[in-house]
Amino acid sequence: MEFRSIHTLETAENVHINVELAGLANRVFAFALDALIMMGLIGLVVIGAMLVSAVNHSSEWSSTLIPLGIFIVFFGYNLFQEWLWNGKTVGKLVCHIRVVRDNGQPIGFWEAFGRNLLRVVDVYLSGLGLLVMMFNASEKRCGDFVAGTIVINDLAVLKPGSSTAPAKVLSSAEPETSVAGTENPAAVGLRLTPEEAELLKAYRSRRSQWFAWPREVLGRALGQYFGERWHQPLRSEAELDHWADLAEANLR
Repeated sequence: MEFRSIHTLETAENVHINVELAGLANRVFAFALDALIMMGLIGLVVIGAMLVSAVNHSSEWSSTLIPLGIFIVFFGYNLFQEWLWNGKTVGKLVCHIRVVRDNGQPIGFWEAFGRNLLRVVDVYLSGLGLLVMMFNASEKRCGDFVAGTIVINDLAVLKPGSSTAPAKVLSSAEPETSVAGTENPAAVGLRLTPEEAELLKAYRSRRSQWFAWPREVLGRALGQYFGERWHQPLRSEAELDHWADLAEANLR
């Protein structure tokens, strides 16, 4: 029986990529692990504040430092990890899940800030976020709706019936293939519409910002499309770039 929830992300280039949602169990388990770490950090804050108060012979230090430290841990733990660690916390790392934008790109500071600002309400205080997650298809809590984010499995999702072998088409890890001696582009009908040129330009300028698996999926889709369009086997990003340059020159 299939229990995975598959969600389709639409990139800015209007390309659809299937991803697996993190799932309630993974998210709850990741939250529990992070909560344990946070409790440990809060314990250190309390001990540290009490030591400072003892050294200074004043209880005002502990009454000030403990609430401040608790606030920083509760709000800053997830915020700064998700921002600086590409959508992950320690708990998410263990569970192999991460937060991304709705279009599949890595989150920035404001996305991390928005979803963690609402965490106080929909997780810590009311638990409303769990109910919201259970009753929407994308498994978003309130903070995800506000920040425009989604929590996904950190592994690529293969289409039904596709091979489980690593994809060899347009893998950025492959060495560049020599493209010297190729045919005259006019002889193979190398053409680009303005829309296709804009799509390739957007892909080539932004692909370095993506995680490995959406870059590979999108690159593979573009390689298949333009390979059939130009009657050329496109086996790497280098080959796609080469033929795209020729096509753009031909367009001008």
